Amino acid sequence: MSQQYLAGIILIELSLRYTEEIIQKEPFVCVVTGRVSEPHDRCANKLSKCDDEYHIGGQKISITTQNVFLEIGEILIIFPNEKLIQRFYRPKVNGNTILLTEKCDQVCMMCSQPPKNKDYLHWDLYLEAASLIPDGGTLGVSGGEPTLYKKQLLQFLIDCIELNKNLQINVLTNAQHFDDNDIDKLVILNRNVLWGVPIYSHIPSEHDQIVGKDGAFSKLENGFNCLLMSGSRVELRTVLMQENYSSLPKLAKLVSRHFLWVERWAIMQLEPIGYAKIDWPTKFVDTTLYPENLEQAVLIAKASGIHASLFNFPRCTVPPNIRDSCVNSISDWKQKFLSECITCSQKNSCCGFFEWYDKNSGYKSVRRFEE
Repeated sequence: MSQQYLAGIILIELSLRYTEEIIQKEPFVCVVTGRVSEPHDRCANKLSKCDDEYHIGGQKISITTQNVFLEIGEILIIFPNEKLIQRFYRPKVNGNTILLTEKCDQVCMMCSQPPKNKDYLHWDLYLEAASLIPDGGTLGVSGGEPTLYKKQLLQFLIDCIELNKNLQINVLTNAQHFDDNDIDKLVILNRNVLWGVPIYSHIPSEHDQIVGKDGAFSKLENGFNCLLMSGSRVELRTVLMQENYSSLPKLAKLVSRHFLWVERWAIMQLEPIGYAKIDWPTKFVDTTLYPENLEQAVLIAKASGIHASLFNFPRCTVPPNIRDSCVNSISDWKQKFLSECITCSQKNSCCGFFEWYDKNSGYKSVRRFEE
């Protein structure tokens, strides 16, 4: 699961620790219920919550992680040997995501989670937990690069939707590992799975430079062909930075000519963490000072019928005529609002800021909207 703790920053914790030894020794899935005796119709294991006390199998446990509030209906994965609770699914949020691996075959210059040689391939536990997600729920799958384990991933996704037919799954991938042999399985998934695929420039060499991998654009083209042939649902994703900002309108023209089949094009503001923090002033684009290319790109896309969305852009940081493209995209565990936002009339429809946003190196102009 996603790591929720960064030095010096208090976030909503998704990885919890407890102190007691419990009877079960193998990892297992459970659901948070309201009372010790309260059954759950789809899960044999439960973590019962009564006032501030938690019980597993009738045994009281003490969660040592501070300021934790578990919701009724949360789906958890418990690792007894590590005395670890992973919050797999929280019913009231949209950002529930499995972190499959931190391995990646690219080294993107703005990566918010730089690659590590770590895997979290608990396929059976994830499948059981996914089967318990309420009807119409959404689950994310991310990395690293999930398709480094393509065979297992595709089968896992197929198994998920067989057990939970209305589950929606969003998978973030560089799409470079798909080939013609995958098309039949991709077809099975095309109703339930949305593939989030990055493209950073219309210029192959510029894209390759950004992702730190020669030939990446060429492999990406082949991946897009497989996704198109299988009728897969795709969200294009473009992170904005100084390296590609000048060419963004031309990328918009490429998208408008060749990607009319995608579900959405997400243009994303840079997240100030990971590799992006290295030489931040040379990467960050302040759209309150230089909005023209962003505005032009969105208008080009919309004119062609492309659903262009702006992720991670506070509403006050983009021109008024594209403000309706802003999406409340920042997950609650890493979201904050500034003092200027407190009485802003558009706060409820705004993504706000990343928890690690620094006003001193961010936008020159952030303002409050009146009623």
